[in-house]
Amino acid sequence: MTADTTAPRRDTFHADRARRYDETIRRVLPGYDTLHALSAVMLETAGAGAAARVLVTGAGTGTELDVMARRNPGWHLVACDPAEGMLAVARTRLEEAGLDQQVSLHVGITDSLPPQAPFDAATCLLVLHFLPDDGSKLALLQSMARRLRPGAPLVIADMAEDPGSPRFRHLLTAWTHWQEEAGIDRQEIEKGLRHIERDIHFVPESRFSALLTEAGFTPPERFFGGLLFTGYLCHRTLET
Repeated sequence: MTADTTAPRRDTFHADRARRYDETIRRVLPGYDTLHALSAVMLETAGAGAAARVLVTGAGTGTELDVMARRNPGWHLVACDPAEGMLAVARTRLEEAGLDQQVSLHVGITDSLPPQAPFDAATCLLVLHFLPDDGSKLALLQSMARRLRPGAPLVIADMAEDPGSPRFRHLLTAWTHWQEEAGIDRQEIEKGLRHIERDIHFVPESRFSALLTEAGFTPPERFFGGLLFTGYLCHRTLET
């Protein structure tokens, strides 16, 4: 059984909830739009190429698809997500923007994608922290590595912290204040904190790096940080 079979609880994202997700995520996640713009820039400058085939794991409502397709008209994006409601929102968004011909959407896990030539680049934004470190995180990373050509870049964003550390507690407090200042209702903030305690599987950055190395990637290089959220660039190792 692969990691994706224990994928994030995003299969609960029916269409109405998926639409609400887009309305709130920018207030909840510091630098949400910056993260997506920088993710595209990192791939563009890390060897993806002008006609790259890009694997997008956990495409959600399509924010990164929209950003990458607009910036790179020669790219073809192959995106998967187990939440049909999220991909329905992504499909509408891409069609309205005239970008749907650049993107192939697949409802399901990464391992369910049809066999194709290796991808030139990949993204995995805000997905891995939903998976427990019981082999599930590693299996998802290995699944992406198998689909990338040697040397291909991967941009990955995650919540990589040691939940027992003073730093974690400080960042969590700061994030609570951030949401309050963004006008999010206190009950919603408390609901989010319970969600983190129940559904988010943190690992320290050192463990995160070790998982990537074991899966077949180079050590991650940090390029983005927003409280508990961090973005990294790494590459598929040259060994196959």
